[in-house]
Formats: sequence, C-alpha cells, structure tokens
Amino acid sequence: MDLNILKNIKEDIKSNIDVKGFIEELTNFLKNMEQPKTKENLSKMDINEELRNYRKEGHLYLVTEDRENEIYLSDFTEKSKIEFKEYITQEELKNVAKEGAMLQYKNGKYELYSQNGYDMLFKEN
Repeated sequence: MDLNILKNIKEDIKSNIDVKGFIEELTNFLKNMEQPKTKENLSKMDINEELRNYRKEGHLYLVTEDRENEIYLSDFTEKSKIEFKEYITQEELKNVAKEGAMLQYKNGKYELYSQNGYDMLFKEN
C-alpha cells in the first residue's frame, strides 16, 4: 500500500482538472449545438421575438378567435393569412377583444378600433 499522501493528492487534483475540462468542453458543445425551432422548444424569448415581428405600428388586426385571456389575430392591413396568438393583459381590452373585433397596434399596445371588424372585412370583398 502506497502511503505517499502528497503523490495521491497530486493525482486527485490532476484527475479533477481533467473532469472539469471535460465538463467545460461538453457545456460549450451543448451551447453551440443548433436545435430546430419548433413550437415545442421555443423559449419565451423566442416567442416574444416572434410576436414583435407580427406587431406593426398602426396596423389593424382582426380578432379571429377569443378564449379567456388569449386571442388569435390576423393582420388586416397586410391581408396576411397568418394568424398568431396574443395574450390580453390590458384590462380595457379584456371585455372588447372578442371574435370579430378590429384592434389597432399603436404606441406598443393594442387599442379597440372597431367592434365590427367582420363588417369591415366583408365591405372590402
């Protein structure tokens, strides 16, 4: 049995350094690994960025569906076929952002433009 304590401590320290290096390399690899962007693995930051892309100053949005505090909007100004989900946090919109309403995005928030958004939609057709 080898009782050379200093030699054993030195070997233990050397082993720990190698493990730490491996952990660092693995961490860096995992950070740099690209993951496909699906709705299941989007982070909140990605979702907020996606919503910022849909929200355009001065645009009108038709509420196509409403469920409690979430609504689905379609960009009426651009005649977009894309619908996206928004969460209603503004108290003044909770009772009026219903299916068929038209909202306008102004100064970083939605405002009621018309409760008769479907009428506006059918007048254009």
